[in-house]
Order: sequence, then structure tokens, then C-alpha cells
Amino acid sequence: MLTFFGYLLVIFAIVVTIVYPYLHKKWSESEKKSSYLNFISYLNFKVRAGLLLTGLLILLISESVIFSKEGHQYYILSPTGARSTIMTPGLKFIVPFSKIQEWEKFIDIKCVALDKQGNYKQDVTGIEGVIPNGINVRFIDKVDANVYASVRFEMPSDDESFIKLVETYRHPSNLINNTLLPTVSEQLKNVTFMYSAEDYVSGSATDYRMTIEDALKNGGFVVKKVEVHDTIYDESGVEDVLNKRRHIKEINKFIRNEKVYVNGVPKRIPHEINVNKIVTAQVIIDDVDLNKAFEDKLKQQRDISAEKIIEIQKVETARAAQQRIVAEGERDKAAERVKQEKMQVNTLIAIETRVKEEESNRQLAEIAVKTAELEAKALLIKEKAQADANRLKVNAGLTPQEKAQIEKETRIGVAHELSNMQVPANMIISGGNNSGNTTESLLQIKLLNDLTTNKKQ
Repeated sequence: MLTFFGYLLVIFAIVVTIVYPYLHKKWSESEKKSSYLNFISYLNFKVRAGLLLTGLLILLISESVIFSKEGHQYYILSPTGARSTIMTPGLKFIVPFSKIQEWEKFIDIKCVALDKQGNYKQDVTGIEGVIPNGINVRFIDKVDANVYASVRFEMPSDDESFIKLVETYRHPSNLINNTLLPTVSEQLKNVTFMYSAEDYVSGSATDYRMTIEDALKNGGFVVKKVEVHDTIYDESGVEDVLNKRRHIKEINKFIRNEKVYVNGVPKRIPHEINVNKIVTAQVIIDDVDLNKAFEDKLKQQRDISAEKIIEIQKVETARAAQQRIVAEGERDKAAERVKQEKMQVNTLIAIETRVKEEESNRQLAEIAVKTAELEAKALLIKEKAQADANRLKVNAGLTPQEKAQIEKETRIGVAHELSNMQVPANMIISGGNNSGNTTESLLQIKLLNDLTTNKKQ
């Protein structure tokens, strides 16, 4: 605005200076001074010179001061041919009447889909490079896709590189259309040919996106062709899956590109972005739209895999149920076996108890018989001893020596009879009603033992 006002003043001063003699003459010759020419009387030389100098001063000031906007870089070409740049925002002083070229500090390139009417589905305001319907690429297994990427580039920040860039491309549109868009498209196609669509959908999507970003930032990869054998197994049978028996259905051979490494570092080819020292600030892969036929194939494979998993789960469930039934049968058999064994043990214990009781009764009976025999013999001995005593009383008239001799002989005879008797070594005493007789029998046995001992002495 200031420049326009300065130019207006200069032009006005020049025009007035040119037409002043004619207007002044006409105003002087006029009998009646025209009111619209009265201002001519004020446009003397000093006024015209002042207007001209003021306009020139305004032009000098406007051409020597520039306001640098945020996010922009400026290429300055002075009237003397000197070149300079402005990288920071704010008011800057330059050589008057220099040529100024303004560049965006950041350039955005974005792939945008189109609707049926051919209009962009997204707002593209502020995007310098728009790629309609993405970049068409092809995977190594001949599956094509449209890649939708968003890339932001940053212009060189040093004066020399920026001046060289501006002089090479002359206008930002040339840089975008002739370098940035083709380079992005080329790198996406090269990287995509290093992968297969099967790998991409099977878990290599992250690696694929990182490789694209690496290629745009640091340069393209030097690749070599490698023959790959893709073995496809026939796993249609459930039993084969369960038993892990895999039959080869077919083997596909194809060529793929792999990185070439030098001392563990990928070998690269610099592209125009790196050569011009343009920085790839951001790379975002918004979407990879695979071929519809391939997506239908993936859906079919997914459905088949889901059905196969369901069938395998059913087989496993049936097998688990069968094992459960067998286990329950074994459990019931074991329980019945334990039950029968317990019954057998109880029967055997009862029989053994009865046998022991019978054996105890037999032994008691034998002891009772022997006890009765002993009691009878003891009674006979007692009666004989009583008879001998009576006989001794009859013979009371014997001398003491004779009585002692007779008593001695009697004792010896009784001891001799007792020594010939079978006396049990052990005796079981029952708790019956014959406790008195048992005690008497024990006393008699003790007496017999004493007599036997005296005889031996």
C-alpha cells in the first residue's frame, strides 16, 4: 500500500510538471478564472518538486523494508546482482528495488481420494501438492494397490542450499511438480516391490511403512533380485491339522528385491530430495487400498480359516468328551473294585475272627478236660491220703520212729504218683461260675509241684 501511494505521488508530480505550462497558459488567458483551474496557481515549482521528492522517499522506504512472515523463506536479488536470503520473521531491510521471491518453509504433499463427481473427499486448503486417488503401486506377487500417503518437506535452512534450490527450480510449483511428486511416487513403488501383499497383510505393514519413511528421508535402497520359493500346503483335512501332517499343494517361484548391505549398512542411492538438501520432516501412510479381487480372496481365506478352526474345535471338544467318558468309566470301575475288595476284606476278617474263636474254644475245651482229669486225680490222691491217715490213726500205737518211717513212705508214694501225671504248663482261667473250684485246683497243683521238688531234692 505504501509503495502504491509513493508511485502515485511520483506519477502525479511528473504529470503535473508536464501539463503545468499548458494549464497555466489557459488559466491566464481566461477572462473569467475557471474555478476548476484555480488549483493550478498553487502548483508552482516548489510544490511539484516536494510532491516528487515525497513520492520518491516513500518508494525508497517501501522498497528497502520487507516484513518476513512466519513459516516463509525469501530469496533476494538486488539490482547489483547480489543474492541473499531471509530465513527469520519480522521487519527486514534490503537494497531498494531488489527482486523478492517468497517460498513456503514447509511443503505438504497429500494423496486424496475423489468421489464419483471428481471432487476431493477431503479439504485440500494449504496443501501445495495433491495426488488424486493415491499412488498406484504393485507388490512382488503382482497385487496392485493405491497408497495414500501424506508427506511434509522442509526447505533447506542454509543460505547456499536455498539459493541453489531457488535458482534451479525458479518457482515452488516447479519443485513440487517436477521433483517432489515424482520422487515420492518412485520411492513408494520401489519399496512396495520389495514386499508381497501376503506379507503386508500377515504382519509386515509396520515394516513396510517404516521402509517408505526411511527411503524418503535417507535415500533409495540398492536392491538385488532374489528368487523366492513360496510353498503352499494343503491343510484341508482336520485330522492332518491335528496330527500336524502337512502336504505340499504347490510351490510358487517369484523374484523379489532385497536390500544390499555393505558392512551391515544398507547401500543407498541419493534422490533429488537428498541432493537438494530438502528435509523429509514427516511421512504418514494413511491407507493402502489393495486390489478388490485380492481383498475378496483374503475374505474367502479368512472364512475358510474360521470354519477350519471351528471344525478343529469341534473335534477337540468331541475328543475331550470321549476322554471324559472313558475317565468316568475308569473312575466307576475303580470305585466298584474298591467296594468289592472292601466286601471281600470284611468277609475274610469275619472268617478269620470265627476261626480264631473256634480255635480259642477248642483250646479252652482241652484245658477244661485236663483240668477235670487233674481234679479227679487230685480227689483220688486226697481220698488215698485220707485212708492212709485213718490207717495211721489205727496204728497210733506205733513208736515215733515207726510213724516217721510210715509218713515218709506215704509222701514218697504220693510224690511218685504225682510225678507220673501230665500237668499243663499254661492255663487259661475263664470268668465262669467255677472260680472256687479253679482256685482249689491251683492250690492242689502248687502242692503237687512242691512235692515234686522235694522228691527231686
